[in-house]
Amino acid sequence: MELLLVDLESELVERKESFRTVSDRVREAVCAFANDLPDHRRAGIVFIGAKDDGSPSGLAITEQPAYLGVIVRPAP
Repeated sequence: MELLLVDLESELVERKESFRTVSDRVREAVCAFANDLPDHRRAGIVFIGAKDDGSPSGLAITEQPAYLGVIVRPAP
């Protein structure tokens, strides 16, 4: 996962600095991963709390699930 965090964003990787300010875009990314239109048959990942370059955004670490990364695996 560390390599995905610092690699370029792609059809399988999204980074967001926080969930609150871009929650709709996170939901769109999760839907795109679930649809798997390119037929990757691989998990997509959204990193919450990461800048576009993969560095930490300074988001506070909490126990709230909304701030955790979301992994979506396509249906078999």
